[in-house]
Amino acid sequence: MSAHAYCRSFRVSARRRRATAGRTLCLTVAAVLLLQLALPGTVPAAAAPSEERNGAPKELLVAAAADLRFAFGEIGEEFMRETGIRVVYNFGSTGLLTQQIENGAPFDLFFSADRSYVDRLVERGFGAGAPATYAFGYLALVVPAGEPVPELGELTDAGYEAVAIANPAHAPYGRAAREAFESLGIHAALSDRLVYGENVMDAMRLVETGNADAGLVALAFLGRTEGLAGRRLDTELHQPLEQTALVLAEGAHRERAEAFLDFVTGSTGREILKQHEFGLPAL
Repeated sequence: MSAHAYCRSFRVSARRRRATAGRTLCLTVAAVLLLQLALPGTVPAAAAPSEERNGAPKELLVAAAADLRFAFGEIGEEFMRETGIRVVYNFGSTGLLTQQIENGAPFDLFFSADRSYVDRLVERGFGAGAPATYAFGYLALVVPAGEPVPELGELTDAGYEAVAIANPAHAPYGRAAREAFESLGIHAALSDRLVYGENVMDAMRLVETGNADAGLVALAFLGRTEGLAGRRLDTELHQPLEQTALVLAEGAHRERAEAFLDFVTGSTGREILKQHEFGLPAL
């Protein structure tokens, strides 16, 4: 099934959205199709060609939080231009990527959206060296382009029948969204309206395609798609999204991983992250 056909079949009426509110939506297949077809440049690790076969460039396998999709597309291009090393990304929710690493996925480097998952990997012996904070993520309240952007507390109004967030069970942006609702005392009122994306990119797609009336997603997505309008949320509404990287002990290309981490945290990487609305740690 094509990505277009999948999304067409997925569109639901407001009545059906209410019937499915609060359930985790099965978007994994759609997400893969969308990322491969709508967002060129992403190459899943499983589909990567063999190392240096037939003159292919050197490669680096990177697991990266979904909010980094746009920024890391640019950073990977710049890194390859300077070093000749091609970065092969696997974007997803931080929690699920962590599970993949613990189950033996052959990544060289991990960029999370939350420090707690990296600390867990370090405690379990998966790290090579110390974790490095490379950015701070921010939440944005978004609606489909052309719609008025409400205040967060207005999501309890009757017009917002489906509100998309990433699954808080394994996605840091979803957890932060839930914390923001709890800070305002509106989580209980919204619980039957929440629809979950597997990661924050899936949540964004739900809003962009009109399958949700509003959503809480990464600020980094605003301005990168014509399908969204929104605003940044107050960071005091949730715990900080301290985005942390870790070179992985079982990776086959440690020197390349360290070089890419240095690049991301260096002047070029920091400038690109800043342009994509990430906060930067002090040098």
